[in-house]
Amino acid sequence: MDETKNRLLSTQEAIEAIVKAIPRGDHLTAPEVYELAVERGLKVSLSTVYRTLNRLKADGNVITVSGDRGLRYEAAEEGPAHDHLICLACGMTIEFYDELIRGFGKAVAQRKGFDHTTSRFDILGYCQNCRSKDTSHKIDLVQDAVAAAIERTEEALGQMRLGLEQLRMRKFNKAYSPIKSATSQLTQTIEDLDYAANSLSGDGTSAPPNSQSHD
Repeated sequence: MDETKNRLLSTQEAIEAIVKAIPRGDHLTAPEVYELAVERGLKVSLSTVYRTLNRLKADGNVITVSGDRGLRYEAAEEGPAHDHLICLACGMTIEFYDELIRGFGKAVAQRKGFDHTTSRFDILGYCQNCRSKDTSHKIDLVQDAVAAAIERTEEALGQMRLGLEQLRMRKFNKAYSPIKSATSQLTQTIEDLDYAANSLSGDGTSAPPNSQSHD
């Protein structure tokens, strides 16, 4: 019994040490803690790591941070509580302290009938670096859409000229096919330009046009 208890305490202390060794501002998921534990020679399972982290959290030794990667863990430190800005794309986390937010948490707790002890906020969004990458990608898509619209318009003009030539020769049946092809090309051109215009206006509601073979 004592041996089992000592082993559990030893495992808990080792995992707590792993979390405390994380540089300030970094956070680990349970699987990442598990990988570090195995590297250090601990004979533990992933489920054991989860249970241990939950115990450490219940004891107030670690805190969790939410994000698209799921719960991540950091050591609880003395001093004022801090909040987090979390990038949903790359997972970068920035810690900050703002007295205004602290007051907001206390006010909300009081309105809801809670006895406020502390509060913490995880603000989710996208960091400047990821936003820059996203903007660059969007510009490439818009550029491709406009280039495709120009190409389709030129092809449509060629088909319209062919159709007009057939009409002038009174070959109405032969005029149908190129005119129909031009109609299809111009319809796709409008979709390309709508996407480009909406993207440039910041609407962002349009999906990139499908890459289709030209008729």
